[in-house]
Amino acid sequence: MATEINYKETLIGVAHRIEALNKDFPQLKGFSAVKNTSIENMNISYEYHTHWPQHRGGWRSGVPEPDADGIWFYLDFHDPDSSAQIHTQPLVRKMCLENKIAFLLILEGKDTKPVVGAIWKIMENYGAKPCEPYKGSDI
Repeated sequence: MATEINYKETLIGVAHRIEALNKDFPQLKGFSAVKNTSIENMNISYEYHTHWPQHRGGWRSGVPEPDADGIWFYLDFHDPDSSAQIHTQPLVRKMCLENKIAFLLILEGKDTKPVVGAIWKIMENYGAKPCEPYKGSDI
């Protein structure tokens, strides 16, 4: 019999693994598993060296834009039938984690070493798998 996933423990574990990446990814040096994780909202959010975008429209107009050496990301576990605007982005990679969606939006500065692959690998190590064939972009 398979063990049911404890999403709170998984989210905390993912956050600690992201925090451990700060040795290889300077843009994560301010990331704290404790401070950047909301168990109540089942999400992790982080921004480092960002500014508010100048453009209007789309989800990117409502989130911090990274400077050349910065990063912004939002990761959550949510129900597949969520109608929250952030969850309805058509060109965003979605992974399934048992009966939830493991969701990541990330913007990385042009001068940073990309960390998106390392974060997805962490998610995969916790059991996240593609929900469907991926045909989009992570931004």
